Amino acid sequence: MSGEGMRVPPSKRWEPFGTHLHRFESPDLYIVRIRGNVLDDDMRTQIAALRALAERTGGGIFWIADVTEMGSLTPQARRAAAANEFADVRNVLRGSAVVGASFTTRVVATLLIRAVRSLEPHKIRPVAFVETEAEARAFLEEYRRHRAGVSAAP
Repeated sequence: MSGEGMRVPPSKRWEPFGTHLHRFESPDLYIVRIRGNVLDDDMRTQIAALRALAERTGGGIFWIADVTEMGSLTPQARRAAAANEFADVRNVLRGSAVVGASFTTRVVATLLIRAVRSLEPHKIRPVAFVETEAEARAFLEEYRRHRAGVSAAP
């Protein structure tokens, strides 16, 4: 991993990692724009950013992933997302919204979500597949307003 990819994205300014971009919006929103294939290092960069942002904010993080221009998610990237070493990141992730996912991307993402949830079935984190960033923001804001700060049991 390059040092550049590991930088925590500053508020409101897009930072590149691989062929992708990410940024942070206070108080608790991490946004990525995926362009092209997602490699192992790309997934690890996002996981590291989520971990660092959770430490910075002292709380949970919401995540918007714009995958309109995404290629494929490599098997190595899928394994990185599901790895036990990233359980702490799953614990701070409060909700996610995926923007612009194709049918195939939704299928792959749903399988990945199920795999991650199988590791911690007692924790439910909402995930929405939406068409626009505005819909993603509305979904996460609704969840933010109504959550009690505790993950619900299934």
